[in-house]
Amino acid sequence: MFVNLAEPTMLQIALLLLLLLTLIYIIKLKRDLRLARRKQPDLQNFYSLHDDISGFPNKYAFQRQLEPILKMAPEQQFALILLKVENFDQINQLLGHSNSNLILAQIAQRINDRLAAESKILTFEYRQLQPVRVCHLGSVDFAIWLDVGSQPARAEFLAKQLQQTVPQPMLVHGCAIDYRLSVGISFYPEHSIQLNELLERAYLALQHYQWQRGASSVFSAEMINYTTEKLALMAELRQAIDTDQLVLFVQPQMHMQSRQVLAAEVLVRWRHPQKGLLAPEAFLALAEEMGVIYPLTQWVLEHAIQTIASLSAQQLTSRIAVNISSKDLLHDELIDELELLFAKYQVKPQQLMLEVSEKTLLAEPVRTMGMMQRLHQLGIELVLDDFGTGFSSLAYLRQLPIQYVKVDCSFISDLHKTEAHLAITGAIIDMARNLGLGVIAEGVEGAEVEDRLLRMGCHRAQGYWYSQPFDLSGFPAWLRQWQHRHPLG
Repeated sequence: MFVNLAEPTMLQIALLLLLLLTLIYIIKLKRDLRLARRKQPDLQNFYSLHDDISGFPNKYAFQRQLEPILKMAPEQQFALILLKVENFDQINQLLGHSNSNLILAQIAQRINDRLAAESKILTFEYRQLQPVRVCHLGSVDFAIWLDVGSQPARAEFLAKQLQQTVPQPMLVHGCAIDYRLSVGISFYPEHSIQLNELLERAYLALQHYQWQRGASSVFSAEMINYTTEKLALMAELRQAIDTDQLVLFVQPQMHMQSRQVLAAEVLVRWRHPQKGLLAPEAFLALAEEMGVIYPLTQWVLEHAIQTIASLSAQQLTSRIAVNISSKDLLHDELIDELELLFAKYQVKPQQLMLEVSEKTLLAEPVRTMGMMQRLHQLGIELVLDDFGTGFSSLAYLRQLPIQYVKVDCSFISDLHKTEAHLAITGAIIDMARNLGLGVIAEGVEGAEVEDRLLRMGCHRAQGYWYSQPFDLSGFPAWLRQWQHRHPLG
């Protein structure tokens, strides 16, 4: 192209400008590509060391930073603290992956925020001058590395602090999302000098903690045989059902104002020949996992219905409430067996109440709904137990053929201490009233809690304020004495 520089035309000027801009763009593009190539390894490195969901350091980052520390400090004592978010599958079912991922990221941030003042915890990196002291190992598992020095008890103390302060309810789309943290702890070099073994043993401790609430969260050598022990325990439980090792305890449900006994919940215990009296927490969840829960429920139901008949023969009346699992509701023969028991002991179905945990019900919502409808049609009153911990939606609640919701004791016991639990309990009572459902408050342990519940419109409760659980064989005598002290009218 020839350009007359003496007398350039407007077209020639425009072409020159276009050529100049094109050259500038090409130069800038080449520069940007060079910068991108320089940054790409850093970006790839970041993603390889951080969890996709939470953005926190991942298991690879955890291992990469700790392995040289373990080689350099053989004489020091450290604790590996594992944290697992419980019931997260149910949160996922209710809210979907996107919202659940946001909640998981918030939980990771809450854990890290609680560690801000702990100078003895390994810092993996800094973000905006803030230390990052927790690793997201994957799924719902988090890890912390603590220098315990000569005070190993600090690890358990810190873990309990995190369990108490991190799981505060989150409000998402009108649902109060509540969750808990399970803990497992292993010590270097006491339990191993290899990081992979320390992780395995911390996971064993965490599993042990989940199965036996209140047990220590610290690894011990006995836990290595825990799987074998579980299998042996289940074999013993099958025998216990047939050899009268099981026993029922009972805890009355009260009308708070009149002090009349409205019902009584039966609670199974196991008189183990070697281990003594075992609470339900020691074997019920395991029985459900290992497929022994239905024969156990059959045993409880027959004894509960037999108790109703015995009370009627003594001119005493009280409904009996039995806890059943969602897995029990998957047995089609349940209805037929109940009808046979009602006929055998001449008991009306209306005298029996069945309590189904909100969390277990959500595990099989479609399949259990039909059985609940049939139980309702039979005349049995249904109670949604542990309400407030299973993330039920309002639409789902409307479909359930239930007559009562039982507010979980974790909300009731701290009702007079925290505004969050007070607000959640008030919202549950109002919602139940709007749906035409009764409310049972579980875990009432004092006059102040009872007074607050009455002011919120809840009139039915059970808890230590009225009676501790006691052997079912003593229930008729207890009921007579109670009715004598609290006559009707």
